Amino acid sequence: MSLLNTGLTALSTAQLGLATTQHNIANANTPSYSRQSIMQATNGAIFSGAGFIGQGVHVNTILRSFSDVQTRQLNDAQSKSSELDTYTAMIARIDSLLADSNSGVSPVLAGFFQGVQDVAANPALTSARQSMVSSAQALVTRFQILDTRLTQLAGETNVQIQDSINLINGYGEQIAGLNNKIVGMLSSGQAPNDLLDERDRLVLELNKLVHVSTIQESNGNLNVFAGMGQQIVVGSHAIALEARPSAADPERIVIAQKNGQELPVSYFDGGSVGGLLRFRAEALEPVLNSLGQTAASIALTVNAQQGLGQDLLNNVEGDADFIGKIFMPANPKGIPNHNNNRTSYPNGAFTGEIASFAFLPPEISSEGNFYTKLTGSDYEARFDGTDFTIVRLNDKKVVATGAQGTDIEFDGVKINFSPGHATGDSYLLQPTRETSRNVTINQEIIADVRKIAAASPIRTGTGVDNTGNAIISAGEISGPNHAVPATPIELAYDTSVTPPQLTVTGGTPGTVLVNGAPATFPVDYSSGDVISIDGFEFAITGTPANGDTFTIGANTGGIADSRNIVRIGNLQTAMTMHGADSTKGNATFQVAYAQLVSDIGTKTKTAQVNAESQTVVLQQAIETREATAGVNLDEEYANILQYQLSYQAAARMMDTVSKLFDIVVSIGR
Repeated sequence: MSLLNTGLTALSTAQLGLATTQHNIANANTPSYSRQSIMQATNGAIFSGAGFIGQGVHVNTILRSFSDVQTRQLNDAQSKSSELDTYTAMIARIDSLLADSNSGVSPVLAGFFQGVQDVAANPALTSARQSMVSSAQALVTRFQILDTRLTQLAGETNVQIQDSINLINGYGEQIAGLNNKIVGMLSSGQAPNDLLDERDRLVLELNKLVHVSTIQESNGNLNVFAGMGQQIVVGSHAIALEARPSAADPERIVIAQKNGQELPVSYFDGGSVGGLLRFRAEALEPVLNSLGQTAASIALTVNAQQGLGQDLLNNVEGDADFIGKIFMPANPKGIPNHNNNRTSYPNGAFTGEIASFAFLPPEISSEGNFYTKLTGSDYEARFDGTDFTIVRLNDKKVVATGAQGTDIEFDGVKINFSPGHATGDSYLLQPTRETSRNVTINQEIIADVRKIAAASPIRTGTGVDNTGNAIISAGEISGPNHAVPATPIELAYDTSVTPPQLTVTGGTPGTVLVNGAPATFPVDYSSGDVISIDGFEFAITGTPANGDTFTIGANTGGIADSRNIVRIGNLQTAMTMHGADSTKGNATFQVAYAQLVSDIGTKTKTAQVNAESQTVVLQQAIETREATAGVNLDEEYANILQYQLSYQAAARMMDTVSKLFDIVVSIGR
């Protein structure tokens, strides 16, 4: 019987080998399947007088070819590859949107200033003014279209984050269920290889969504953690996450514990979720802010210069019919945190805690042009019980502090928080986020293009009886604090003193500057000195004769004057932007937009190169795993032959033993 038993064990072992090989072949293309093989061992021998006689073979276990190191490398490579692929696909859409000559800002911005130049060439021509208004409308429409498409992209990002969180929760529940089954089966002393492979597959799928780390417990449970340690699966329990509007900004979907607190963005790196979060933080939101910064800077500086002019109907600043704005930018946006202590406000109101939030007027640089101090950053305002502290979020710099109920000025804006706040209340401030979406053209300008202030409200004149060769420049308004003389101011050249002086013989000048320094009349004459009277600058050059006169007065009837519209046109090449931490602008409109396009283009190209490189890394990780755990059909074919021969040999041996046994039995008869 020992011979039959030995043959039977060989036969059984060959059957298990064939079954395992067949299983490998059937799953050769199954994702994450690990090749299995039987582990054979000899049965215990029986002692005989001639020695120990073997009792055949048995299968200890069915082993799967698995490397924890290779699996982790594959998961890491997959997570990074998914992140870069998602990031690249999303940022490429912004890149094509901004750089496209048919959809970008550059061509319509150039078109607007061409319209301004046309008015400067023909200030009395209403058709030129209408063309300028049309080009201005084209400019704001382009800003609105870009904002709309970027906002749609933000909505898509939110939806993708929500869908990804649902998938993460689903995978978490499946892994927790497998943990429960695996622990139960391991109690038998044998590993459920197919379930282990399925669990590994789910972990790999999770890494496509977010980078996860795992910890294997001694009982077989696999605990799964996302990013910086957020629990996804602990034993047989899945920790559900949810995607919901941020307490700081309801338009931004964030990740939170189910019915719990929001989780930091840093908790979720890698995978498509990490790519989406990176894309939103590094590209989408900065582009929306920068686009709004450009739109606001154009609107504010053009409006500021418009306010210094005189329209075709002789209206100037202070007149009831004067229109001081061509563009109408919406006020900056401030969002109260949803967790603010709303009971401290009247009637528990959630909105209206910001009394006012507005753009500051542009400043005048040393070069004489308007510029803004707006940045492309968001800000956080937090109340400590006494003051609000304003932090610029792109560099974490404190830019202002101030009490509630007072104006707090910073980076080209001013804000006033209503009294009654509680300690810890906070706001997300987005000065330029929605400017490109909401900027419009003043309807009064559209209705009457004559209201464009192309002329300067003040003009100069040279006395008709002058005998010297001195001339007075046309002059220009040097800032918003100017005054049109009620009666013409007349200056006369007096040689009765040494050095000769300019004296006032008519009108009443107020604030006087000579080359920027305070002065009073009479002033010493020097050819080319820049003289300012009540905010109107001019220069007299040449050699006057004694008694020669010069006048400064209202520009009544100056329909052919284009001095102010020329100053608006000069804004195209002036340093009008990026002046937050300086006393002048550091970029033109076109340069600022070009920098934005270039920055996104560089990020897109870098992302594409990194994604391609990571694809190679991922493929190498897959090939390394397959070399260890993958099914090699040639090898499995060889195994089939081996086990087939073993099976046939065992069967032949059992047949021989059976015949011998029959002979012995027949002899006994």
